[in-house]
Amino acid sequence: MRKVIVVLLFAVFAVVGLSSHNAFANGQQKEAAGAKQGRWHGIIVRIDKEQSTLDVRRENTVRRIYYDSSTQWTEGTKVIEMSEFKENMDVICLGTYDEKGNLHATRIQLQRR
Repeated sequence: MRKVIVVLLFAVFAVVGLSSHNAFANGQQKEAAGAKQGRWHGIIVRIDKEQSTLDVRRENTVRRIYYDSSTQWTEGTKVIEMSEFKENMDVICLGTYDEKGNLHATRIQLQRR
């Protein structure tokens, strides 16, 4: 009876150990495969429609934000047109960083003051 309990405990620990190892390995693969999530909050300094970029300033730092046709333009929960975004407007840019550190926006949200 004692041998059966020891064998069962060993089997349980082996299964738990393997499953936690697989979960950790899967998490590392997803992190390596997926891009790092990013957020930038500031004031629009420049809009370049030809290059599909916004220059957004936060304090003394200006960051170029890239957008494309899949970028959502929102105000709160409401989807709005990109044409409603003007220079000197407060925005929050959400997206992913590429390997060069550029933020590619999946959503740009207008913040009304």
